[in-house]
Amino acid sequence: MPILRAQKEELVTRLISELQDSRVSIIFAYKALNMKANDTLRTKAFNAGAKVKMVSNNLLKLILKGTGKEIEIPSKQLAISYGFNDEVEAAKVLVDFAKETETLEILGGWVDGNFFDATQVKTLSSLPNKETLHAQLVGRLGGLIGSLAYSLNYPIQKFAFVIEAVKSAQPQSAVAETPKSEEAPVAEEPKTEESSEVTETPTEEPKEETNESPAEENTEAGESEEVKEELKKK
Repeated sequence: MPILRAQKEELVTRLISELQDSRVSIIFAYKALNMKANDTLRTKAFNAGAKVKMVSNNLLKLILKGTGKEIEIPSKQLAISYGFNDEVEAAKVLVDFAKETETLEILGGWVDGNFFDATQVKTLSSLPNKETLHAQLVGRLGGLIGSLAYSLNYPIQKFAFVIEAVKSAQPQSAVAETPKSEEAPVAEEPKTEESSEVTETPTEEPKEETNESPAEENTEAGESEEVKEELKKK
C-alpha cells in the first residue's frame, strides 16, 4: 500500500532526526530478502542497538540531503541501518548477515560524521566491540600500573636489601674475630711448658752431681786414714 505524501514527509523528518542523533549509519542494497530473513535482520540489528529501514531511492536521497550526506545511489533496492551505541556491532550485524545469506551488499556509511566506504565498513566490523576494548584497556592499564608500582618500589627494596646485607655481615665479622682472641693463649701454653721443662732439667743434674761428690771425698779420706794407721802399726 503506497504511503501518502504527508506520511512520506513525516517519515523523512523522523529519519533525518534519528540519523543526526546516531553514531553510525550504513547504506546497503538487498535482493531476494524474504519476510523471515527481513525479520531476522531487524532482530539482530535491534539486539546490537541499531535499526533497519527499507526506503525507496527517492526517499533515501531526501534523507541524505537533509542530513548533509552524499553517496552514489544505484538503481537497486536500498535500505539504511543506523545505530546509537556501538558502531562496530552495527557494522558487524550487516557484514555477517551479508556473508551468511548473500542477500546484502554494503555500499558505504558514516561513523561519527566521517564517511566509510564498503571496504572500511567491513574493516570496522572486524574490530573488537566496545566491551572487549574496555576489557583490553583495563588489562593494559593494570599492567602499566603494576610496572609503575614495581619501578617505584624497586629502589626502596634494593636499599632495604643493602641494609639487611650489612646487618647480616656484622655478626659474621664478630664471630670471625673471636677465635683469634681465643687462639692466643693456646699458642702461648706450649711455650711455657717447654720453658719449664728446660729449666727443670739443669736444676736436677747439678743436684745429683753435688750429692755424689761428697761421698767420693769421704771414701777417699777414709782410705787414706786407714793407710796411715797401718803404717803406724808397722
